[in-house]
Amino acid sequence: MGFETDSKRSVQNHYGPRVVNNKFGGSLPSNGIVKSIMWDFAFDELPVGSSSNLEASIPAGSTIVSAKMYIDTAFTSTSTTTDLLIGLEQSGLTDIDADGLITAANATQATIAVLNSVITGTGDLVGTTIGAAAGELLVAGSDTDLLTGQARVVVEYVLSS
Repeated sequence: MGFETDSKRSVQNHYGPRVVNNKFGGSLPSNGIVKSIMWDFAFDELPVGSSSNLEASIPAGSTIVSAKMYIDTAFTSTSTTTDLLIGLEQSGLTDIDADGLITAANATQATIAVLNSVITGTGDLVGTTIGAAAGELLVAGSDTDLLTGQARVVVEYVLSS
């Protein structure tokens, strides 16, 4: 793997295999006013906010249109009662709403244990504004005993006018 920097424009070209960590999220192509961000994560690397500026964030004042989680690898746990809570937090690690996108009632152990299931969030932030601060994805288990699992979360939002 290597980089080459163009001396005229300081643009870097990348050569060879490149490892990308999708748990930080990224924007999806969109047309119109509805924008989308996707985060891809595994059971042992659940996304949390950070002050590193690597994480994708939903701009302050945006309105959440929808939140969905796609189960790519079924989640298992030793207790078989671990639910996932998915919400937003500020980059300073202050919660906006820890389960404002997908609640524990949406992402129960029974639903996250089903391969290829699609879980639609009904948290308090869906259908309303996230407030005065930008939000980064926060995913937490109701217990710390997850053994397997991988999922994608897609959040659609509209920028404030």
